[in-house]
Amino acid sequence: MKILIADGSKILREKLIRYLKLENYFDDVLEANTVKEAKLIMQKQRIDVVLFDIQLPDKSGLELVSLGNRLFYKPLMIVCSNYVLPQYKNTYENLAVHYFFDKSSELVQLKTFIKELVKEQKENSKFLLGKLN
Repeated sequence: MKILIADGSKILREKLIRYLKLENYFDDVLEANTVKEAKLIMQKQRIDVVLFDIQLPDKSGLELVSLGNRLFYKPLMIVCSNYVLPQYKNTYENLAVHYFFDKSSELVQLKTFIKELVKEQKENSKFLLGKLN
């Protein structure tokens, strides 16, 4: 599995990347500072999970959702942002964002969620491999 972390905060990206690499949750952990960088990565590589902020230095991270919806593969889209007002959450739901985490207070929950997500994916892969053999 590959994850792309698109966030304007280098400190947050580094913190999440360090955590994900230490735990060996993903085969590859990629990062982008801007929407433009993230789009290039998403178009060149198959990304399983896109974790992004709403406000990136060049554009709204929500543009990544529309790209994700147009790709042959459909990455899991996770917003991690400080924009938690109800109107933002409605926007996320309307755009088919899969999950939302509050950057200021839910990073522990995000880490737990990612751990469970990877665990579930690995179990499903083992199940499918068992059925094929």
